[in-house]
Amino acid sequence: MNILGSAAIVRSTDRDAAVRRYETLFGMPPVHEFPIAGRELHVVVFPGVSLLSGEPSALAPLADLRATVFVSSLREAEAELRRSGWTAEGPLGAGASRLARDPDGNLIEFVENPGRVQ
Repeated sequence: MNILGSAAIVRSTDRDAAVRRYETLFGMPPVHEFPIAGRELHVVVFPGVSLLSGEPSALAPLADLRATVFVSSLREAEAELRRSGWTAEGPLGAGASRLARDPDGNLIEFVENPGRVQ
């Protein structure tokens, strides 16, 4: 599995206040923003941190989500994760994204992102 980068996940029920806090912390506006279709969640990306915002009921199923790991091949990542004891939990949203849980219960999102280091 070729890991290209990673980002910690920070959750908030108040997107605007959280964005202001992280803009102040990083001294810059978000790098990227997008909704997660079908989940009523919104992602705001800062360097090394992804702010996941939404209503408490939308955030609750992802309470154990710790990070996003960017990989060059999701297929290879899934095979390696299975071999090392992780449990697949399905996609977070549309596209090349999969959730997996390690044997300690930590939930990580793996995103195929060929050619781009985060």
